[in-house]
Amino acid sequence: MSALALTRSCRKRMFKMPDFRQVFLGLVMALALLIVGLILYPVLLTLVSTFVRDGALTGAPFEEAVAARGFSTILYNTLIYTTGSLFLSCAIGIFLAWANERTDARMDSLAGILPILPLMVPPIGSALGYVMLFANNSGIGNITLRYVFGIETGGPVSILNFYGLIAVSSLSLAPVVYLIVSAALRNMDPALDEAARVFGASPRKTLWKVTLPVVGPAIASAALLVGIHAVSSFTFPFIIGTGAGITTLSVHIYRLFAIFPPDPDSAVAVSLALLLLVYLGLFFQLRVARAVGRAVVGGKSSSTATVKLGPWRYVVRALFIVYLGAVILPVVGLAIGSLQPYLGAGPSQFSLDNFRTVLGNFETRDALINSFSLGALAATINMAVAGILMFASMRMLKKSGHLIEYSLMVPAVIPHIVLAVALIIAFSGPPFYLYGAKLLVLIAYCVMFIPEASRAASSAISQASEELSEAAHVAGAGLFRTLRKVVLPQVVNGLLAGWVIVFFLAVNEVTASSFLGGLNSAVVGHVAIDYFANGRLSEVAAMTLIVTVVTATVVLAASGIIGRAYASRR
Repeated sequence: MSALALTRSCRKRMFKMPDFRQVFLGLVMALALLIVGLILYPVLLTLVSTFVRDGALTGAPFEEAVAARGFSTILYNTLIYTTGSLFLSCAIGIFLAWANERTDARMDSLAGILPILPLMVPPIGSALGYVMLFANNSGIGNITLRYVFGIETGGPVSILNFYGLIAVSSLSLAPVVYLIVSAALRNMDPALDEAARVFGASPRKTLWKVTLPVVGPAIASAALLVGIHAVSSFTFPFIIGTGAGITTLSVHIYRLFAIFPPDPDSAVAVSLALLLLVYLGLFFQLRVARAVGRAVVGGKSSSTATVKLGPWRYVVRALFIVYLGAVILPVVGLAIGSLQPYLGAGPSQFSLDNFRTVLGNFETRDALINSFSLGALAATINMAVAGILMFASMRMLKKSGHLIEYSLMVPAVIPHIVLAVALIIAFSGPPFYLYGAKLLVLIAYCVMFIPEASRAASSAISQASEELSEAAHVAGAGLFRTLRKVVLPQVVNGLLAGWVIVFFLAVNEVTASSFLGGLNSAVVGHVAIDYFANGRLSEVAAMTLIVTVVTATVVLAASGIIGRAYASRR
């Protein structure tokens, strides 16, 4: 029997298992419909309940939202924040990518750290850490600088303004640009740079006339992606913008629910406007992303294309260190802030009282327990669901399986704050009455992070050998046994990596948590925002530092397990 005939025979045997295959496909369809329902039901119900009154469409919520006092200022603030974060994060990311991929200042040991290091510091930790250090009068960093340089007035560094807000946000967003642009630079043929220099072009002219135009589509794609993240960002504008008197659209939506009585109709109208902005950015991002492949010129790499920076190499490497220090610095701010009884207290007053308060207070203790348990549960559910659905779409359903893949990616383009508003409106009333319940927070985490889980599952399954599965069927193994004995051992490390990603994102989620958490479902994001609004910054710092240490430990432990597993296979 030929190899082709044997393969066809194996596949026929695999898909002619009548009982388990039918049950498995039924489970796949049920899970797919459940996910689609959890996305569409709250969104459609929210739109209908807001914009349909007495059986007729109405634009009154939009009119009321736009007519609200200060709305034009909020739009202006959002534009400034988004634009500033976009340009600065792109400048940082492009510079790091170029220096690391095209110059002799490359630091191989840092190339793998740059993309993941900001993940080790959650956004709320980064924002709060900088506030602890550089609040105008009471930040410990500013107090130290005033003492060292003999400055008597406030400052000298001020983080509570547009400049500080944009700078801190850009440090967190720059790795997105770095990943996309560095990949484009690796795919670009270095011979183009060599040809330019042969004809007498200086390194600077080569950069501006050859390198950047070739990777231009990748830069544009990264810029639009950063803009999408920035326009819907909540944590940085709330933590830093509150003290600076800056309100963006996402913070405005939160406050429309936080006021008494709440104004859900205006919140939905503003959320829809934010969603439209995100989809507009996504539309252009996808259009530009398609051009990346056409713009990249393939070829063999050449070490002679590396730009020799001479003495400037050490300056560039110093800038690498400065960036890494800027990312790590807020952890220092958190550590110091967590020891202070109040912001601005001196070293003689440092103590562990805030940690005792956080671990001894039932609200903060429950918030930590709930965040870790719900994060672990959401990660487990998401990886199980994504693993089943992606296996079915990639190995069994083939062409029709793309519909499942697309449905799993839909939440990726819905801002968390918009999804949180929709879930509140859909599930807080009859017949569910889930407002303030842990189940609603769990549903939110599962829906929000299913795209990340599906990408991890897809990557793991694509690396699993189909030939081994076919060999198992030749030996008489059924579909269930093949999945358990052959497929699962091959994909378990990839699924574990996805589990870690979803766990980290869920535990450190703030935007939706600040809406959905309640007395019976307190999570870190909800309590942190509540405490911050009430001026309890030191307790927030202690709680955030605990979360940062625990999640970083989980990430490093899982990375070690995965690394040892891959090493043992070689």
